[in-house]
Parts: sequence; C-alpha cells; structure tokens
Amino acid sequence: MMKLILENIGPIKSAEIELGRVTILYGPNAAGKTTVARSIEYLIKLMNNIGVECSELMELINYGAKAGRIVLNDYEVSLERTEGFEKVNVTIKRGAETLHSGGCGAGVHSTGLHIASDLGVDSLAWVRYIDAKLINIGLPEPENTLTLTDLPKPSLIKTLIKRLSGSASYTKIASDYSRYLMDVNDALELVVNGRLELQENEVLFYDGDYYYELDHVAEGIKRAALIITVKALAERLRGLGRSPIMFIENFEPALHVDYVKSLLDELSKGNVLVIVETHSGFAIKYGARKMEEGEGWRVYIIEDGNAFTDLTKSELFKRERELIV
Repeated sequence: MMKLILENIGPIKSAEIELGRVTILYGPNAAGKTTVARSIEYLIKLMNNIGVECSELMELINYGAKAGRIVLNDYEVSLERTEGFEKVNVTIKRGAETLHSGGCGAGVHSTGLHIASDLGVDSLAWVRYIDAKLINIGLPEPENTLTLTDLPKPSLIKTLIKRLSGSASYTKIASDYSRYLMDVNDALELVVNGRLELQENEVLFYDGDYYYELDHVAEGIKRAALIITVKALAERLRGLGRSPIMFIENFEPALHVDYVKSLLDELSKGNVLVIVETHSGFAIKYGARKMEEGEGWRVYIIEDGNAFTDLTKSELFKRERELIV
C-alpha cells in the first residue's frame, strides 16, 4: 500500500494518507482534498521531465510557510521559497540520494528525470465535472482533456496503443477497444441500466428501449458514465504497461445515493487505485464500513490542515448535525 505524505502543501499542514483500493477524502471546501490530486500531478510531472510552471510550484507551498514537502513511497519532493519568496527551489530525493536540485522564479521548471514508473504511479486520470484531465498517459496537450463524447471512441484507444507500444496491429487495436467498451458497458448496466453505443461516430446512450443523444440524458447518468469510462480507460492503461491512479473530484453531483453506492463498488474492482473527493456523508459511512471489513479501503477527514481516520474527531459532523436538526 502506498503512503502519501504532505507537509505545508496547499491548505494542508501535515497529513499521512495511505492509498487503498479506494481512498475517500471528506472535508469542508478549501480544506485540501483537491490538493492531494495536485500534489500527485506535479509529482508525476517532475519525475517524468514534464514542465511545471514555477508559479504553480510556488503557490503549492502553504501560505506563510517557507517550504513544503511531498513524499510518495521512497521519493520526496521539497519545495523551498528563496530570494524573498520570489523563487522556489525544487529538490527531489530517493532516500538520502539527491536526484535533482534547481531553482526557478518564472517560466517552466523541468527536471530531466524519467523515473515516474519507479514511484509505482506514473500517470493520473483526474475526473472533473464534465471532463477528464489525463496526465502522462501518452497524449499531448490539448488532447489530454477529454469529455464523454471523446472517451468511448476507438480513435482514443488506437492513439494510446501506438504511443505507448510503438506500433499496433489492427487486431490489437480492435481487441483492446472491444474489451474497453465491454468493460464500460458491463459497469454501466449494473449502475444505470443502460449502455453507450457509437452510431456514425456519435456517442449515444441506450436504455434498452430508446437511443438518446447525450444532451438529452440525465446529468446523474452522464456523471456515472464519465466516471465509469475513465476507470475503464485507466484499466486499459494498466494493460499497456502503465501505472495510473484515478482521482474523482467532487464525486457525487447529480448522483442519487443508489448510484453512489453502485459506483463505489465498481471503482473498487480491478487494479487501479482510486481516490474519491466527496461531501457525501453516505460515501464516507459506506467507505468506513468497507474499511472495517478489511476490503482495502481508506477513509480520511481533511480538516484544519490535517488528515485523520477517526470519524469521531471531526468538528465538521457536529456542525452538520446542528444544521440538519
């Protein structure tokens, strides 16, 4: 199990987060839940020589702090403000060995390293509200931001296979795409009793009786379809030799509690670690039950700059009960 440590990163002062099969992050707005995804994104980019804006690295350091630290497994990225807080020095270590050290104040910072695979995580599938941001999966900008109308198309699988494998036969592409779409629709039928189909390169939703254009499909169904499709894509990336992690931002908008439960169950299947950012009390209660049952789940409250698993410690629940009552 991977352990992510954040110190003075964004709003987080100090947090140790064990990444389980499904890791649920719960907390108030601006507490630092999305900061977890940003930290993983920058970690992957810095480890794989993908440029990061110096200003973004500077902003990642906790306001008022001089330095911040991100640790995943044996690798550590330290960010330190220098020269009157106008520049940031980036140091990357593996244990006691320094792999990179350099400063930047403007422009883009690159490390020259190509060791993201050594982390155990080399790519990120970040589900936002209406699209997915895909980090280091083999797609160049701006192709790495995809919507539900892009994700089910065979051209995506074809591009990924060619970029990640170097070459691809028609049989390989057809086989991988068929498996990909089958995985998407098997999960969709369990969650929303429908499936995605392509007709003349247009993505349609089929409920067993009628076909619908996506603009005419309920928001909850589209949200579930986006999450499920990105999960299936991440699993395909595993099959192509990558080690992706999935982050779902603001998990539950438009989702009924039945969809929340079914989606969480689907996300726990397969070989891709999933982090869920949520404001749903049901999601954390369900995750806590799975954690107690030894299912490999983790639930964290992100609050007041820290992360903890004891659900009885949070003042947040007291405030929520007061509002409800």
